[in-house]
Amino acid sequence: MHLSRKLLLVTTVTHCLFAQDAFKAMELIKAKDILAGVQVLSADDMEGRGAGTAGERKAAEWIAEQFKNAGLQPVSGSYFQEIEMVGFRKVKGSLSLTGASGDIPFVDDETLTYWSSSQKEQVAMANAPLVFVGYGVEAPEYGWDDFKGFDATGKILVFLNNDPPVTEHGKSLFGGEARTYYGRWTYKFEQAMRHGALGAMVIHTTPSAGYDWSVIGHSGVEEGFSLPLPGTGFKLDLLAWVHQDLAQVLAASVGETLESWFDQAKSRTFKPQPLPVKASCEMTIQMRKTKTQNVMAVWPGSDPQLKNQHVVFSAHYDHIGVIGDGEGDHIFNGAWDNALGTSSIIAIAKAFSKGKVTPKRSILFLACAAEESGSLGSHWFVARPPIPRSDLVANINIDMPQVLGLTRDMAAIGYETNSLGQALVDTAKSFPSGAVVIRGDVDPNAGSFYRSDQVNFAKAGIPALFLNPGTDYVTPPAVALVDYEADKYHQADDEIDEHWELSGCERDMRVAFLLALRIANQAQMPHWNPGNEFEAAWQALHGSDASP
Repeated sequence: MHLSRKLLLVTTVTHCLFAQDAFKAMELIKAKDILAGVQVLSADDMEGRGAGTAGERKAAEWIAEQFKNAGLQPVSGSYFQEIEMVGFRKVKGSLSLTGASGDIPFVDDETLTYWSSSQKEQVAMANAPLVFVGYGVEAPEYGWDDFKGFDATGKILVFLNNDPPVTEHGKSLFGGEARTYYGRWTYKFEQAMRHGALGAMVIHTTPSAGYDWSVIGHSGVEEGFSLPLPGTGFKLDLLAWVHQDLAQVLAASVGETLESWFDQAKSRTFKPQPLPVKASCEMTIQMRKTKTQNVMAVWPGSDPQLKNQHVVFSAHYDHIGVIGDGEGDHIFNGAWDNALGTSSIIAIAKAFSKGKVTPKRSILFLACAAEESGSLGSHWFVARPPIPRSDLVANINIDMPQVLGLTRDMAAIGYETNSLGQALVDTAKSFPSGAVVIRGDVDPNAGSFYRSDQVNFAKAGIPALFLNPGTDYVTPPAVALVDYEADKYHQADDEIDEHWELSGCERDMRVAFLLALRIANQAQMPHWNPGNEFEAAWQALHGSDASP
């Protein structure tokens, strides 16, 4: 077929799906406006938007003002959803590891970083034994049990990061290359609490974690937060990340290497290994009750029945805040993570309102607080929703979108798991300026679906997608995306720089706009694909007889 006829056919098909005003509204999403929002949110006077800080509150008020001025309505009478949090910070601490030959040396925050989540003002332990528990996984659906009845009471459990990389009868268990929740560090800490341990240490290697030590090496000096909700978080006297160099020393204490530990732990026959190493620790913890806030607004739908259902755009607006003092840059501005995502959903919201596009279902815009503290804002929103949870029918989460230019593709983590994925593929295939290829997670081992706000929607049964940058650049950028992320992620220099080129972000947000419009106008409610891990939660949310 001649190219002009192909373009005509694509345009004709696309226009059958969307009214002309939708395309005019989509074009209101512009890179320059997104960038202007990032400049405000990532400015030094926002102080890194740390959870529960004045800088975060200032950012929240600015976001609410953008929603209000755009003509979006408050949700249940307010643009804010107040969140209660318990903050805890180690202000003084000492930790020693003692082996058969005496003290085992380490460097605070360089080879071991530690803190407490016990919510006690004083923590003290003496000679608590360390036990290597492999991956620490208990997965009955796979017949997998790393504990095998071991009594962990009063012990410090040492975990490997990630899932057991196991293939049986030619089939990968767990997620294969894609990390499951069993592979997340949060699961390891939760396991230690469930088994009555005093604490947990997770061994860090860049391949098993999916990021460099620099991302978590300062964990022991950050303020941590938890929610006063039943069954949330983990309360342990000692939490720690262990650098691979120190892990080699721990392995050598029983005549092993870190490599042999990885090898042993991928066997069903693995059993916990007590180590001839004991931990003694004292910490003074500064506790505080504090509050933060989600920011939310709604663009109402038009259908008398369907308008009660909401498609939710989410993006977290918090970052790490200010860490340290003295010389140097201590403000973690979080321009890419995630001022860019927040500014992007504001741009999408303005496109709906200024373009006067009114879908059948309502569109809810949620700027989440405290994501960097464990996705607490989205957790609170889903646990205590301002509208019935069953009326939250889909989530599109945007966290660190494209920053290095235009690509022929875009990534959507989780698109293979629910009906939103097919809606995105159809939308991208018929995008007016040319088809966009939809890919899944470009780094499945990182477990990204479990690392941002969409996971809390998914756990509640709400179908969710996590939009990510593509990698097939029209014009190759001066720096590779993976290298740029490694340099910027959770670093003080996550700021707007000379590499930023937001044409790709603009295009991706236009695709997201059309996707939301498609979902909001579909007769069928979004659903999980049969057999998905969140399908049962969806059925519980909508009734046991609910069906796609």
